[in-house]
Amino acid sequence: MEYEESPGENSHPFDEDWNIDWDWGTNHSPSDNDVPWWEGEERLARGENLQQWDMNDEELFFEEEVSDDQEELLSESDKKFIAHLRRAEAVIKGIFDSREDHFEVVEKKNGKLKLFQSLHGKEFLKVGKKGCDERCAQLRVVDKNPYVGIYHKVTRRWEYELRAMVEYGVLAGGVSRTVNVMNKIMEEIKDEASRPIIQDFSRRADRAAKDRKKAATAIIDRCFAQRSRLLVLRVDLGYRKGKFIESEDFMKDMKMVKKEWTLMSDSLKSGKVAPNVMAVFGKLEYGVLAGFHYHLVVIMKGSGNRQDINYAKMVGQYWYSEVTGGEGRYFNCNRIKHRYKKLGIGTINYHEKDKIDALKGVVIDYIVKSDYYMSALLPSKKTFVQLSCTNKEQMVRRGRPRRYLSKV
Repeated sequence: MEYEESPGENSHPFDEDWNIDWDWGTNHSPSDNDVPWWEGEERLARGENLQQWDMNDEELFFEEEVSDDQEELLSESDKKFIAHLRRAEAVIKGIFDSREDHFEVVEKKNGKLKLFQSLHGKEFLKVGKKGCDERCAQLRVVDKNPYVGIYHKVTRRWEYELRAMVEYGVLAGGVSRTVNVMNKIMEEIKDEASRPIIQDFSRRADRAAKDRKKAATAIIDRCFAQRSRLLVLRVDLGYRKGKFIESEDFMKDMKMVKKEWTLMSDSLKSGKVAPNVMAVFGKLEYGVLAGFHYHLVVIMKGSGNRQDINYAKMVGQYWYSEVTGGEGRYFNCNRIKHRYKKLGIGTINYHEKDKIDALKGVVIDYIVKSDYYMSALLPSKKTFVQLSCTNKEQMVRRGRPRRYLSKV
């Protein structure tokens, strides 16, 4: 029977990665007050006077038009915008982590000089060529991601040279000058990314992700120690498009979101949403366009529970109707599990090593990954929730000995 979408159900994930080409957007000339957040904190640490941006007074979080109550597919412009931010973050991190020269002069056999570009150098120019739209300048939250902020800061400073590179492939003065200028840009990127405040920020975010992964893996092992078959649900929980445009108070929105998540997690643990729940993992993230959303993994007892798609739908519908009063939206990942190359959701038996590896190494990795926006916006707030609905006294294996040795 064909799957039917229900009210409040999205036909696409909240933060799906898109791979779309770009065109140049509107120029942006930064003002004197356009100071990256990390430089602002550094100045405050030195006791320098700096006017701080107050998120509660800012209306630039969500500039996109408010649609009706039904969630719509991302527009082509939105897809390009999200793709640009992801690529900018990745290329800046790649340049900082690499130790090679990204641009060099190579002499060909005929004596002519040729411009050599590393993979990171090529990607940097490729991202610059595809450009970004007006929202990169309009939405101040965009540059709260330190790596995206570095990308925009450096490309704005070297805008003339980069545009010439995009148009002609080489700067006036020939290959030698081109290499000199481009390597200066690469060094500036590394200098910005090597600031102690950014390195400390990145280490804390990545260390927290590793700790979450370790704790989640231990809970999964305990679940398999108790049960030979598990049912794993993967659901994204969010809100209707435009939900947070109506409010100017970021912290008030955050308080409401966490209150609703507490209600949802308590209902999952108590069995109100779905039966036989053994563990729950939930990570709150912030999307520049999607706003607040949760990535959720629910682990249930597998014996007698086979309808993973329907159970995931039950979770989403509970969020939509009981928790958010129709303001929520959800995406049922189990309904498209046949598309995943590495399947770590649905029914998983203790001896299915590939599925267990995918659960721990793909599904959980995605749930616990660092979110630089949330880390910057709410540095001291807890955004990851894990609930183990089993205890050590229950962890006695019942029934016949297992036929296969388990390494979980």
